[in-house]
Amino acid sequence: MLKPAPRPVILCVEDEPVLLKDLCEVLQEAGYEAIGARDVAHARQVLAQVVPTMIVCDITMPGPSGLDFLTALRQQGSPLSGVPFVLLTGLSQREDVLRGRLAGADDYLVKPVDYDMLLAAVASRLAQVQRMQVAHQSERQRHAEVLHFQWTNVLDKISQCALVCDASLNVRFVNRAAYSLCRSNAQDGLLSVNAQGQVVLHPEIVRHPAVSGFLAGDQEAVKVDLSQRGGESRRWQVSLLALGERRGAQALDASGESFVVFLSDLAQRQLHNKAALARRFSLTPTELQVASLLTDGLTKQEMSVQMNVSAATMAYHLRNLFGKTGTKRQAELVALLMSVAWNDIVLLTPDKV
Repeated sequence: MLKPAPRPVILCVEDEPVLLKDLCEVLQEAGYEAIGARDVAHARQVLAQVVPTMIVCDITMPGPSGLDFLTALRQQGSPLSGVPFVLLTGLSQREDVLRGRLAGADDYLVKPVDYDMLLAAVASRLAQVQRMQVAHQSERQRHAEVLHFQWTNVLDKISQCALVCDASLNVRFVNRAAYSLCRSNAQDGLLSVNAQGQVVLHPEIVRHPAVSGFLAGDQEAVKVDLSQRGGESRRWQVSLLALGERRGAQALDASGESFVVFLSDLAQRQLHNKAALARRFSLTPTELQVASLLTDGLTKQEMSVQMNVSAATMAYHLRNLFGKTGTKRQAELVALLMSVAWNDIVLLTPDKV
């Protein structure tokens, strides 16, 4: 995973060696960590290793220009697309400045570079970024609190064993049904209570390759089957569903992700009241079949195979389910299907909380 350095990192891209050296030295003396790149190709090599806090880049260089570099970064849709970008331009390059602004440049400096202006531009832009990050974190915290209220309220009412975990699979909430699975010894059950009184998942779940791959990626759901635990003859299915938009391990804020974990006895995972489900949402027989497979923990690909339909057809049925139930995420949909089929309750959506 790419991580920003402790000090703000400024990537300087300039083909003139003397100017590049001066830019880096001035920034270093001001307390920043400056990394020099002689052209765009070199800059891309640097970006494969570090996420800079800001990029200062000349417009006119051999090979791809600074404008080409800026355009490519803004179109990537990755964490790099939001990195502040300052252009260096000559007095006669007004058209390039306009094109840079349209391409997403945050500021520009005219050569020969006034280093006081450079430092002022860098400090001002970084302060603005920090303010935006604080506002974004506050909004994310508020949204997380809404999600926590929503899910703890709903999951505690269903008979399915369910938990809410963070990105490291630390348990943040356990519903009433799941408490029955807790054991004092971590090796005896799917759930145990540690010395601090915290509920923890069995190590086999946390370390399972499929679970590790899921946490590091951007999939919406994953399921794994586990053999008997603690001498019990039952076999269990563990399903993880993302509560929000997946950002993946490469995202700088992926640690804020949360997941619902359903623990299902493979012998008792059928929906109890499909008729109530069909009546509540006016589901067709095919949509009811998809709903049942969803609660069984099947992925979209597995459902397509089992029903012998194409991925496009399965996506069509899922869109209908989302529309009829008023949900947006697979985790919301599965929890709602379970709650109605088992307890005939209504799931609050975020806009109703």
